[in-house]
Amino acid sequence: MTRLLAALLLVGVLASPAAAAPLGAGPEDVANRMSGEIMSPFCPGVTLHECPSQEATDLRDRIEGWAAAGWSEERIMNELVAQYGDGIRAVPPSDGGGIVAWLLPGVVAVGGALFAGTLARRWTRQRERDRAGEDLEARRSITPEQRRRLAGELAALEARSAGQGRRL
Repeated sequence: MTRLLAALLLVGVLASPAAAAPLGAGPEDVANRMSGEIMSPFCPGVTLHECPSQEATDLRDRIEGWAAAGWSEERIMNELVAQYGDGIRAVPPSDGGGIVAWLLPGVVAVGGALFAGTLARRWTRQRERDRAGEDLEARRSITPEQRRRLAGELAALEARSAGQGRRL
């Protein structure tokens, strides 16, 4: 279980946008990359990169200007969050509370699989116990009439087999 959590954490860190930034990227590269990580405040449900509005183009140019001025991606993102709110992030941050957003789906999936497996095992065992209990009850619940009939049939069978034994 510890190895699984470590693997999930490693995948989350490697897939984070901060890990994807190559060294020496130009301002235009930074602006293009960041515009894919930012939700457009002008076109709901669309990243800034995909938004066709003039306001989105202006914001991309402003991001490029900040990158050209030497601002880090973190500083640019913090400025955008300060201006537009935390909902501007298209990707949850990979540090602090954002790590929960990265790991939660995996944890829920693993937990659900374990829960389903446990339930399946319990249901199977319960069914086996029920069948065993039904068989036991069937053996115990013979009526007196069934006993008399069984005794008569056994006696007739013994008589037939005894008669056949003398003929051979």
